[in-house]
Amino acid sequence: MYDINRLEREEEIKLLKALKWKGFVYYNYDEEFSLDKYEEVKDIGERYNLKVFSGVKIKANSVRELTKKVKKFRKKCHIILVEGGDLKINRGAVEIHDVDILSTPELNRKDSGINHVLARLASEHRVALEINFRNLLTKDGYERARTLLFFRRNLMLAKKYKTPVVICSDATNIYEVKSLYDLRAFLNTLVDREFSREIILYNKKICEFREYLMRDNVIRYGVEVVED
Repeated sequence: MYDINRLEREEEIKLLKALKWKGFVYYNYDEEFSLDKYEEVKDIGERYNLKVFSGVKIKANSVRELTKKVKKFRKKCHIILVEGGDLKINRGAVEIHDVDILSTPELNRKDSGINHVLARLASEHRVALEINFRNLLTKDGYERARTLLFFRRNLMLAKKYKTPVVICSDATNIYEVKSLYDLRAFLNTLVDREFSREIILYNKKICEFREYLMRDNVIRYGVEVVED
């Protein structure tokens, strides 16, 4: 199974292996995106037999800016995440097929950031809603309880409309690293076990799909150049 995080140091990546992860998506924000840094992290990951995928998290102030950035990065990395929170950005993200994940749709909001319309759009365009474990851990008291409520609501909508969901540690250091079993156990408190298993598997599905599309001989899904 694959995590999504910002881990760069060897000791952190070594811990991922010890915690039974098979790989991870290493992402940067769009303003600091670097393929050279990704290659460094990938080299470390391969020493521990981990698959490492490249990712970018886009911040945008308008849908127009969001669309422009998605086009800029689509062929440069495997996974495109969009930082949510603003309702216009949340909607813009789930309407773009080239976006893989809407990250933290509830960020700085008094609601979950997703309604039945956005859940249906995300399902149609196969944009996954993210359950960001770090976003929960950084909250205290009432804010943590409210974030849990938002998670439950988005998961309920996702299940109803068959919207893909991913969960990630979003770890930035060794102290925030979580095992696959920690995240699975957390999900089991929010949804039934079958849905929990689907969520855990979905990161891998996205990564393998985007890795396939980035092959030199693939023009688009299902269309390949084959030599005789």
